[in-house]
Amino acid sequence: MKKLSLILVALLSLGFVMAQNKATVKETGDNNTGYVSQTGSNNTAGITQEGDKSLADVSDQSVSSLIGSLLTDTKGVTQVGNNNTGTISQINTVRPDAAGPSAGIGQFGNKNTATIDQDGASAWMQEYAWVKQMGDGNTSMQIQNKAFAHNSHIYQQGIDQDQSQVSVGNKATTEQISGYQLDANIWQIGARNDAKITQGGTVYANDLEAQIKQTGNDNVATQKQFADNNTSITFQKGNFNTSNTIQNGNGASKATPDMINVLQEGDHNIVNLTQGGVGADADIDQVGNYNTLKGIGVDMATSLGGSTIDLDQVGSYNTLGLQQTNGAKATVSQTGSFNSSVVIQN
Repeated sequence: MKKLSLILVALLSLGFVMAQNKATVKETGDNNTGYVSQTGSNNTAGITQEGDKSLADVSDQSVSSLIGSLLTDTKGVTQVGNNNTGTISQINTVRPDAAGPSAGIGQFGNKNTATIDQDGASAWMQEYAWVKQMGDGNTSMQIQNKAFAHNSHIYQQGIDQDQSQVSVGNKATTEQISGYQLDANIWQIGARNDAKITQGGTVYANDLEAQIKQTGNDNVATQKQFADNNTSITFQKGNFNTSNTIQNGNGASKATPDMINVLQEGDHNIVNLTQGGVGADADIDQVGNYNTLKGIGVDMATSLGGSTIDLDQVGSYNTLGLQQTNGAKATVSQTGSFNSSVVIQN
């Protein structure tokens, strides 16, 4: 039987009156629906579900109050079981000087979906989101917009199983659209890993930092940064590694240049690189097995605008393709196995 838990919390505050809304939902069994909707300030909501095919939805349209640097609007969802969906939406459209929202989703089981959407009133709100998923075939999506000091964290741990069995890989996606000091992290351990981070793309984005760490099995990682003062770090250890990194900024206009760092250790490594921006720097290290560096959609990696790339390939089928323009620099070291390199500078 399908069950429904519904909590609606509405708040009207006048003058300096501060109100706090708190909602807690606990459900056991299959096909549950837990829904919390809050308006006002300093809201707290939590939904806990144990069972399969359940839905948890928490939404908030509020005026969070600024108390020092504390995040005063908090939402949480915990789901234990399979085929569950957890969604948190936090919107602040009123106070541009308010402290931003904090949201967390924990899912333990297979084929679960977690989505967090945070949208602030201006680029001076803080936003914090985290997702932890344990199991196979899980999907996580985080979207953050208009904030100062975005923080996005996704942790997924899969279950490795025989390739002859049907296995759906984990997928993690983070989009940070606008704001300053944006920080995104994805950790994936084991099984059919997948990760994507996109940061910037508007005139209100700056100081971006993205990190993807994948350990074991069929890893794929993509990072895209469109702003100034970018840092992109990718670490892949073991199995079918692939890394795509696009960085488009102007690091020379800031105190620190744009930076890409990729480390791949073991198995079918491939790196795709497109980097633009004066003074940008890329450090690529590939250790062991099918190592290749190539461009995105073409055979050549591209390094533009006076950027610098340092590539080290140690062991196995090493290949390099690179094209640079406008005074860009390249340092290439290949040690061991079937080395081949091509560098074109214009």
